[in-house]
Amino acid sequence: MFVLNDAQLATVMTTADALSVEKRMTFIERIAARVRLRGSRFTDADLDTAIRTALHGLVHNSVA
Repeated sequence: MFVLNDAQLATVMTTADALSVEKRMTFIERIAARVRLRGSRFTDADLDTAIRTALHGLVHNSVA
């Protein structure tokens, strides 16, 4: 189990809100898996990396 502080939770929720509803659970599960690998002592940088990794393949950038 891991615990997010208020700012970390807000970051995850804000990012998840930008995804389609169908992709949000996958996003959250990916973050949880990545953070668990770091153990109970993960940093904001670890969470940022987990978020970026979790987004891979879920967000498609349009070419302008």
